[in-house]
Formats: sequence, structure tokens, C-alpha cells
Amino acid sequence: MITKSQSAAEPPSCMPPDGASCWLCLEEGPDDSGAPLVRDCSCRGHSGFAHLQCLVQYAKSKTKDFAERGELTLSTMFVEKLFERCPNCKQEFQGDLYYDMTKAQLSFVEKEFKGANGWYLGTLRRRIHALDGKKEADRVEGEEICAKMLTLIDNMKKNGDPQLDAFMLASVYHDIGKFNYDIGTNQCLETAKHYLEISRDFFVTLGGRDSDIAVAIEGNIANVEARLSGNNLPTKKESDLSVQRARYNCMMRQNDVRTTQVGVHLATALFEAYHTIEALRLLEKLACASRRVHGSDHRGTADTAFLLKRFQARYVSIGDGLNYQALRYENDGKSCVIQGPVPRNIFEPRNFDDEKTLSVPTAVIYFSLGSPVMLHGLKKAAHLNGEIGDVREFCQSTDRCVVHLEGKDLKPVKVKPENLRIVFDVPDPKKESS
Repeated sequence: MITKSQSAAEPPSCMPPDGASCWLCLEEGPDDSGAPLVRDCSCRGHSGFAHLQCLVQYAKSKTKDFAERGELTLSTMFVEKLFERCPNCKQEFQGDLYYDMTKAQLSFVEKEFKGANGWYLGTLRRRIHALDGKKEADRVEGEEICAKMLTLIDNMKKNGDPQLDAFMLASVYHDIGKFNYDIGTNQCLETAKHYLEISRDFFVTLGGRDSDIAVAIEGNIANVEARLSGNNLPTKKESDLSVQRARYNCMMRQNDVRTTQVGVHLATALFEAYHTIEALRLLEKLACASRRVHGSDHRGTADTAFLLKRFQARYVSIGDGLNYQALRYENDGKSCVIQGPVPRNIFEPRNFDDEKTLSVPTAVIYFSLGSPVMLHGLKKAAHLNGEIGDVREFCQSTDRCVVHLEGKDLKPVKVKPENLRIVFDVPDPKKESS
């Protein structure tokens, strides 16, 4: 999921229009305490708005109904998602609303149903997913939740609780490891490594599709080790990308918010591994699907569009140690218009007042890794002219870019920079083939 520091502005769908009312109490405007109407799901128009306390009371009532029927189990919780999913559009709440609802759920379950171990464990997991370990209050709460989960699973083990299977144990240990990784101190990174290794071993034992999860966790462990040693984070391996592709492909027909989130994670991993063209096409697909299913104002749609815009920018350097955004070619490709300098981190805010627009000779441009490029002007391999691909490496010994081409059965090629042109708009493969 895109972090708050990276996400787009608050989507308009969260703001109630004139005349909107709570679908539960039917009252317009704020409640008696002054709390406004809220909505952060896939409902559109005037529908779906409610007061937070009305939503909480509705979820509490439904939970008690399940308890009276003896159905307060871990599996029921993950299916029904009474505190986490809008009863109208059936999509999970997002942002602050998800944060507030998971907080209310944990308070309610600890007061009313703490003895329902499976339900309680699931509630603790949901809550830690909503926390930001870099915030002091969330860090303190998250550490308490980690301790509670460890105590709870020990008790469930002693009592032989059938709800605590190997998959749930692996998932809990992964949650603890992931939370400590997000905090990022050396002590927390050591803790993260410990629990991620336990989680990985459980998933390896489970085998099957779960062994793919173990491969992904192995990548998490490598990231922890890199941060502890002060080294750069390791680049994504093809095996890691294959696991994430498989996970997305398993979910892609569900058309829910989580599918979009998994797709965004995959697109980000692809971009970081310099598979920019594949990342862009995936994001365009996700943005289109999210607009159709959830609406243009939905948070998932806004965040996907935000990331797509960042990934569509093309960055170069010109030998002065600074980064620039390439805008277009001029003079039949002999010169390139660039703007900058720009921050190295694409998510850092830019000060456009300090940037300048320059036209420089194409020959002085250095491509950023991941740049989508088109081959041109080749003589010995003229059949490759017009092929597009990503710059994945730069070979210092031969002064050539290593380009991984899109065409099937085409192997990576080493090409002189003068035989490459930046692709500013990645073509749609369906339109090209028609």
C-alpha cells in the first residue's frame, strides 16, 4: 500500500455533499458530539455516508448476533469483516476510517469477547495492520499488541485450540516481523529478522502455494540484513517478482480494494527492479479498473493515479551529478528538453520555482536505470530498430546500456546510448498488434 507520505491528496469521496445523511440514523450533518459524516469505501454519490459511532454501534450489534448464534470464530471474522468493510458496497474501509474502526473493534472485543481467542487474535492482527510504526503513539500501541499476540498464541497452544493452525502462526509471526521492520531501529530490525525467519520456516513447511510466500519473506529478511549492515537494499530478484505476479494473478478477478493494493505492490516492485514498462502497463490497468469499480474519487483510484504519474516521468543526468526530468526531443532527436534539477527520490516534493528548462544535445544524456527506450539507427542488427525495452544495466567496460526488450524470444542487448531514444508514452500492445 502507498504510504501516507506518498499518497495523493484526500479523495473528494470522503467529503459529504450538501444534503448527505447517515444511512444508519438518517440524520444530516455532524452527530451530537460534532463528529462529521464519514465515508472511505467504494460508495458513490450521496450513499454510504455515516457517523463513525453509528458504524461502530452497527458493527457491535452484528458481532453480538454472531456470538448469540455461537459463530464467533476466527474464520467468521475474516469472512464477515464487520468492523472493516462497508455493509453497502462490500469494500474495505480505507485511511482514517479503517484506522478508527479497527481501534473501536479492539476496544469492544477486549471488553466483551476477550475469551473468544480466535476472534481476539484476528482483531489484534487487523489493528496492527492499521498502525504506522514510525509514529510514536502507534509504535507504543503496536508493541503492546505484539506482546498480546505472543501471549495469546502461547495460551492457545497450551489449550490445543484448533483455530491456531500453522498458517495462522506463520501469519502472526510475519505481522510482528513486518511491524518491527517498519519501526526501523536496529533493535527492532533484529526482532523483525527473528520473527520473519520463524514465519518463513512455517510457510516452507506448509509447502504448495505457501512456499511462494516463504520466498517473498526471504526477500524481506534480505532487506532487514541490508539495513542492519548499512548496505543498500538488494534489488528485486526475478524469483521475488514471480511470486508477487502469482499472488496478483490469484486475486485479479476479485475487483476489490485489496486486489488493487496487491497490484500496486507488484507495480512498485517491478519499478524498483527496473521493469518500468511492465509496471506502467499494470498501473494503467489498475487505475482503469479502480475507476470503473470504485469510482474516480475513491482513495485506491487516486493513489494508483498518483503512482502512475510518478512512474511516467523520465529522468536523466547530464554529467553534472544532478538529476533532470526529460520532457521531449527536438531537432529530429538531436537535442532533448530537460527540466530540473529534481530530487533523486521521485516522491520528494519538487520546487518548480528553482527548476530551469534546458535544451541539451542528446549525446550528453545519461539514461536512468529503468528508462523505457526504443532502439534506432542500428545497422548490423537493423531488425531490432523500433523495438522497445527497459535499461536494466550500464556496462562500463563497453560504454553500452543493457536493454531488456519487450519482444518475445528477444534476448537482452548491449546498445550504445546514441542508438537509444527515450519512450515518453509507452504504447498499448493491443493497439500495436491490431
